[in-house]
Amino acid sequence: MTNVTIRGIDDQVYSLFSAEARRKGIPIGELVTQIMRIFLEETSERQFRIENLDELTLTKNELESVGGPIAFSGIKTLTISKDVDWELFDQYVDEIRKSKLVIIPDTLTKLQVLTKCRNVDKIAKG
Repeated sequence: MTNVTIRGIDDQVYSLFSAEARRKGIPIGELVTQIMRIFLEETSERQFRIENLDELTLTKNELESVGGPIAFSGIKTLTISKDVDWELFDQYVDEIRKSKLVIIPDTLTKLQVLTKCRNVDKIAKG
């Protein structure tokens, strides 16, 4: 672990950030590490982004055709085809964020899919 001093952080932002960390019971250093990791993942050139669609169905062929991890954001209804298993899902789906409904096949469990989700309203078997 590296110890660092960061200068120039807005006082109000730091105060709110540290209060939220305390409320969640997470050390500030751990929370900053998580945020840095998210930032690096989001800015990675290998990652593809698909955003702001009403509906999208993911199939095995479509996922494999991209050749890298994909982040999905703002897809209202995301349907995962029955030909997508956990290995393929884990390899190609980096993140599902801000979706109303994610419909999953029997080849995936809700908990597997939830490991990739943030701000998803509902996961249902299709």
